[in-house]
Amino acid sequence: MDAALNEYDAYDLLGALRRREVSAVELVDEHLALIGRQNPGLLALVTVDGEGARAQAADIDRRREAGEPLGPLAGLPVTVKDSFDVRGLRTSQGRLSDSRMPADDAPAVARLRGADAVMLGKSNVPLLLADSQSANDDFGRTANPWDLTRTPGGSSGGSAAAVAAGFAAGELGSDLAGSIRIPAAWCGVFGHRPSTGTVSKRGHLPWPGGGMLEPPLSASGPLARSARDLALLMDVVAGPAEPEAGGWRLALPPSRVSGLAGTRVALWSDPELPVDAETAEAISAFAGRLEEAGCELVGLGHPPVAGAEALEFFALLQQIELANTATDAPDDPLPGIGDVWRAWERQRTVTERWSALFRGVGRPDGIDVVLAPIVPTTAPEHSEVPAARRTIDVDGQAHPSSLVGDWSRLATIGRNPATAIPVGLGRRSGLPVGAQLVGPYLGDRTTLAVAALAERAGLLLAERPPAEPRNGSTE
Repeated sequence: MDAALNEYDAYDLLGALRRREVSAVELVDEHLALIGRQNPGLLALVTVDGEGARAQAADIDRRREAGEPLGPLAGLPVTVKDSFDVRGLRTSQGRLSDSRMPADDAPAVARLRGADAVMLGKSNVPLLLADSQSANDDFGRTANPWDLTRTPGGSSGGSAAAVAAGFAAGELGSDLAGSIRIPAAWCGVFGHRPSTGTVSKRGHLPWPGGGMLEPPLSASGPLARSARDLALLMDVVAGPAEPEAGGWRLALPPSRVSGLAGTRVALWSDPELPVDAETAEAISAFAGRLEEAGCELVGLGHPPVAGAEALEFFALLQQIELANTATDAPDDPLPGIGDVWRAWERQRTVTERWSALFRGVGRPDGIDVVLAPIVPTTAPEHSEVPAARRTIDVDGQAHPSSLVGDWSRLATIGRNPATAIPVGLGRRSGLPVGAQLVGPYLGDRTTLAVAALAERAGLLLAERPPAEPRNGSTE
């Protein structure tokens, strides 16, 4: 390819492959060469399967030459978060002691493979997927491609760093409390946290090996370098796993919008969840660009969830979900059966309240998407302080590090889809600022469409990380 690999999105690369401007093997070799040069400094990937990737690519080239049917991602180099099972590659949650060697792909991975994506390797995660930076004793610390002294986020930190650096055209990540959205924001890429249950999360640590249940809160989803790529990848990975796949089909509603003009965007703020000045400024500037493009901006006066009480409810839902994990069970007493059912009923109520807000039930002016922050600041510097004791500085005031994920937690309670978009660079830090477009449950196509429309109109960050990442603050 003529430019740096991270200058191309998946659509660009797939077009070049279809036009035979590059073969799948050549494209894989370019990606492997880039990984070989830059991954030692970034540590985005913990497993690289060069031999397997070349074999996959060679088979795709043979089939293309023979005129055989090919999947929609034929020859596209992708990577997968290390916590997902990929046949023949080690699965871990940031440590070797309870890693496993799966014989089968996780269902979402199988969908990527079935679409003829080429599996390059696995990306780094924090220990137990429980941190907003991706570092662990067994595999090391992942750096941010924009600045090596900064974290890319977590727990899909290796995922976002790999996509931003050009190691892969797309990634499969997972998100409970922002694990797709936070790294996407801090690395200046796109991410989609789908409506809960639309993309299978089976075959993902710490879920038990061979477990058949789908979690009620967290989600699997794609990361990419463009909004249009997110929609492409979502079309591939979404859908039920067996046994439901024998009779169930996923038919997400079409987008509510076809253009920015007339799209109603609600601005979500919460006084209990501060963001710093440069983050607020970048998101406000993006909102202004939306308005100039014809969107109607309104305030989200009475969101279905807000503040500390909602975050406490999220913590209960998370505790219920993690009760089914095989390792590191929480020390706190688990909720009783009645508490669990009441929590699920309440979660459904939140889902319905969001849906009513978007439908405009009881009012003629329903909204299309909600625009909200993802994180309170741009990517912070690496820290050796454990997450439980770490703080984050917001305009000179220290807050518990849990604040990093609080906006994601609020947006997740109702099982809502949320599309992470890069809206600009911080005026002070020069680092990416991200925001999320939140929709109603199963409204994925609308949030993805608004992101793609904003991208097409030139309203989003188009810059890539520098070829030589900086190594410290420029302030």
